[in-house]
Amino acid sequence: MFYLKLLPIILFPLLFWIIPNPEGVSPQTWHMVGIYLAMLCGLVLRPFTDAVIMLIILGIASVFISPNLLFAGFGSPMVWFIISAFIICKAFVITGLGKRIAYLLLRKYGKNTLTLGYLMMVTDTVLAPATGSNMSRSGGITYPIFRNIAEALGSTPESGSRRIGAYLTILMYVVSMGTSSLFLTGMATNSITVSLANEIMGVNLEWMVWFKAAIVPAGIILLTAPLILYKLYAPELKKIDNVAEIANQGLSELGPIKREEKLLMVFFALGVLGWMTGSLTGIAFIPVGLAFLACLLLFKVLSWNDVVSEKSAWQTFVWYGAFYGAAVALSKGGFYVYLVELIKNYLDLSQLSEFSALGVLVFISLAVRYFFVSNSAFVVSFYPVLFTLGMTTQAHPMYVALSLAFSAGYGALLTHYGNGAGVFTFSSGYVPQKTFWLLGTIMVIINVLVYFLIGIPYWKMIGI
Repeated sequence: MFYLKLLPIILFPLLFWIIPNPEGVSPQTWHMVGIYLAMLCGLVLRPFTDAVIMLIILGIASVFISPNLLFAGFGSPMVWFIISAFIICKAFVITGLGKRIAYLLLRKYGKNTLTLGYLMMVTDTVLAPATGSNMSRSGGITYPIFRNIAEALGSTPESGSRRIGAYLTILMYVVSMGTSSLFLTGMATNSITVSLANEIMGVNLEWMVWFKAAIVPAGIILLTAPLILYKLYAPELKKIDNVAEIANQGLSELGPIKREEKLLMVFFALGVLGWMTGSLTGIAFIPVGLAFLACLLLFKVLSWNDVVSEKSAWQTFVWYGAFYGAAVALSKGGFYVYLVELIKNYLDLSQLSEFSALGVLVFISLAVRYFFVSNSAFVVSFYPVLFTLGMTTQAHPMYVALSLAFSAGYGALLTHYGNGAGVFTFSSGYVPQKTFWLLGTIMVIINVLVYFLIGIPYWKMIGI
């Protein structure tokens, strides 16, 4: 089985080295297509971990192709921004600020189960702008707190799961993907989508443009999700009596607010302000994020050991840096223009209305989600094709970028493995897989209806 997984990774570069390059595509670009497909197979088949297989491919390919071309992606500011997002998220865990915010909200507003659901949504929303790893945010900060509350109320995966724990678990996944869609910096995948949209379609999605586009449709989902799931998957426990005790105990364990927490709050506020005012100041969201991390290091909120210990950040740096570099090389080499002309011969969407074309693109993006176990890998490997296909339609490139960007978030709800937050919540054992998939699919349908029936008209109304 191991060698079968390696076979296509070896085969694609060889094929594209042997097969003559078509007219309009240089030999070097044609060879990079083989490397790109090898990387894609490596991410999907995973004979090694993502980072390791990328280093293997890059190392061997560098013997035949210029290393300057292969390793160009690692110099991209977007790649470094994604690392920053992961590490900033860790600051909320290390300092305890994420837990403190949740406990304070809980003590003041935790009256009943539905309110508790809304508190979980508010907590994740408050943290989302500055925590680019929704797995770390939801799985490492928000969900553990509310799971502890469920267990304290007698709801464990083994006994009384439907009492409250199951409801909070499935809601956490839905909320996590909602907050990930609300902010460009709410999930690392968003930055990948933005970079690909810019490279392939020439669409520049700024932080504030993303937020303006998301605030109504994503806001509607976040505001209604706790109530919808409360009706669809009603918890047995409706009122909560001892939530104040749980919150006070958690705050007591955290102790007085620390210097690092205060500094993190200041930089958090400045970071969000910087992202919101980017169109006025001319400072893009990437340098704001990098400066955010720089301040955390400068004022010793984080140490170098904290930075290097964030393994998920560096793993993402390696595999995404390699893949992004290959995608940029294909774009600059004119491969995507060639691909557009080729696709037109087999799948003609040019006669469809803008609304219908967007519907087809989103449907395709959702249909293939069952084959991907990583949200980021799905976007990196499949969105270049969808963006290229979108260029053949009458749909505005901005609407193509936004529709697919948001479907990358809520589409993960179709399965429990579509995003790290899904893996984390499902593995808690509170919700059976059949129920997890069913409720997730219902929420995806609701998302599609909201984004198409309300989101697109709203984008047109505000002039996006």
